[in-house]
Amino acid sequence: MNRAGSGDAAGEPGGEMKSGGGSLRRVKNFGLRFSKFSVVGVVNAVVDFAVLNLLLWLYMTDSNMEVVLYNLIALVAANLNSYVGNAFWTFRERAEPSGRQRTLFALQALLNIGVSSGLFWLCINLLSWYTTLPPFVGENIAKTISVVAASTMSFFIMRYLVFSRTKRFGGRL
Repeated sequence: MNRAGSGDAAGEPGGEMKSGGGSLRRVKNFGLRFSKFSVVGVVNAVVDFAVLNLLLWLYMTDSNMEVVLYNLIALVAANLNSYVGNAFWTFRERAEPSGRQRTLFALQALLNIGVSSGLFWLCINLLSWYTTLPPFVGENIAKTISVVAASTMSFFIMRYLVFSRTKRFGGRL
């Protein structure tokens, strides 16, 4: 049995047994990064909802496809804001002004827009078919569902791929 200070418990000759300080630091860093991501996400959501609702107010429509188009415009605005907030604050120590990160972020943004738009379309259609909610309320409920789902996916893609220090797939990503 190895005790602290009595051998090779940490893989180092004569080293001390690690107390999990590295794991605790990783959990703390993850929590801090997720908190920053959440703050950026709240700002993104404000941009996203504000642009969508402004378009709904300025260009009232009964067409779900037009509402999906308004949502697409709102998502592009929110994703541009997301890049600035996450590259320069959330993942600042991992961000590099490289074509690789910009390309991966753009691909993540396209995936985010696709997932969010698909969920939004599905939700507004389901809500309009199966509920008596006013369209404005149903559209904002659909928006909330799609934003939460797509944002959660985006955090993990940005954390483990876009702003990762580890290159994935043999250095190709």
